[in-house]
Amino acid sequence: DQERTPDNQHLAAKSTDEAMGKLRDLLPEKRRKDAVLAVEYVMTASPEWFAQATPEQEKAFFQRSLQWLADKYGVDRIVTASIHRDEATPHLSAFVVPLTQDKRLSAKEFIGSRDKMRADQTSYAGCVADLGLERGIEGSKATHQTIQQHYAAVGRGVKPLVAITPKAVEPQVLRKGLFSSDVETPEAVAERLTKVINERYAGTIATAATALQERRRAKEMQDTANDLRKRLETLQGAFKGLTKDQVKEVLKVAMTFQLENKKAKEQTQAIRCEQGKKSPDRGISR
Repeated sequence: DQERTPDNQHLAAKSTDEAMGKLRDLLPEKRRKDAVLAVEYVMTASPEWFAQATPEQEKAFFQRSLQWLADKYGVDRIVTASIHRDEATPHLSAFVVPLTQDKRLSAKEFIGSRDKMRADQTSYAGCVADLGLERGIEGSKATHQTIQQHYAAVGRGVKPLVAITPKAVEPQVLRKGLFSSDVETPEAVAERLTKVINERYAGTIATAATALQERRRAKEMQDTANDLRKRLETLQGAFKGLTKDQVKEVLKVAMTFQLENKKAKEQTQAIRCEQGKKSPDRGISR
């Protein structure tokens, strides 16, 4: 909707040239040819949520979304951040440079695994939970959903079918005069009948929407349960035929390896940070 384009906001770079200049300044001189230079985020909620949200809630949603990006990457890593209100659903579009503290380009370090992306979804959902949004079921493909309940409409229940009589479509007299009368225009007749139909079916629509949401949630829960069951069966298969003492020994060895790997990773990160301090203008991507 071009009429709403002036309502768009640009919170970081104000122009393409400014954005490209900021991007060039952030990129390390040495980097891989196939390195990810920027990560795009589109942060939004359902059309239903925006339809009922107050201006204060909408403002808070975008402020918290931007703050979440700043907390994850660093505010100086946000190249562009624009709020679009001239499209079907308002949303924040942002590009961030996945630059580590030791000046390496590493999208993998930020979003390089399912666990990291799952954790991001959970932490982001927590930032906007009190605005009427909740995270989808963890482990499923669910997205953020509105938790607004249409209790008033549902309470009206399912009404009988609307009967449109020939008399109902006749233009009604709005004002009687001595020599002439004002009657409804065809547009006014259509508006009146539309209002009657909408009011009559509001309860039915709300009930159907609630039922659809519950079915979707039930399917997500079932899919998640099936996935967890398969994972459990795989883990149980590895211990099949072992005694309790043998299982304990296997777990002990596994924990030892985990601790060793964690320690090695921390040492590697410490070395990289130290190298970054010595050469702040040089970055090595992996």
